[in-house]
Amino acid sequence: MSSRSSSFLRISESFADSMMMRPKGSMYVNLLGILVKQYLTDRRFLMPHTATLIGYYKGDDEDSEVELAGTVEISFNKMGANDKPPTPSPPRDSPYICNMAVLKSLRRRGIGWHLLKASEELISQMSPSSEIYLHCRMIDAAPLTMYTKAGYSIVKTDNILVWLTLQKRKHLMRKQRPITDNSSDRI
Repeated sequence: MSSRSSSFLRISESFADSMMMRPKGSMYVNLLGILVKQYLTDRRFLMPHTATLIGYYKGDDEDSEVELAGTVEISFNKMGANDKPPTPSPPRDSPYICNMAVLKSLRRRGIGWHLLKASEELISQMSPSSEIYLHCRMIDAAPLTMYTKAGYSIVKTDNILVWLTLQKRKHLMRKQRPITDNSSDRI
C-alpha cells in the first residue's frame, strides 16, 4: 500500500471513529477511504474557491516520524460550497469550515486548534466576509468547547427529526471577524 493510500485510510479511520463505526480493518473503513479519496479528488477542481488543509505531527522523540494528523476543508464562497450542505445550512456565500478530522491517537494535542486557526487565517486572505460558519455535532463536547473558545457561537440547531435520517444532531456555529481590506489578493 502506498503512503498516499495509507494516508487516506488513516483519515478514514478518524471519520469512521467520529461516526462510531468499527475501527481499523473493517470493510466500512476501507470503503470510506475510497470515498474520501474520490471526494478530495473531485473537490480539487473547485480551487481557488475551496481548500483542504492537512496537518502533520512529529513527536518529541528523535526517532518519531512525521505522520498525517488531521485535515479540514474550507469553502470560501458559493462556488466552493457543497451542493448539499448539512442542516441547518450556512449562507452559501459565507466561508464554511467542515470535515475536520484528527486521528484519535493524536487528539488533545492542539492539532484541531491549529487546523482551525490556519483555516481562519486562509479565510481572512481569501474572503471579504465578516462571518465564518461551521457545524459541530451536539455529542462532540471537546470540539464544541474548542469552537466556543475560538469565538464561535451557536446560531441554530437542527431539528430532532434529523435522527430519522440516521444522522447526529448538529449546531450551526458562526464567528464574527473584523473586516480587513485585502481585496486585491482575494478570489
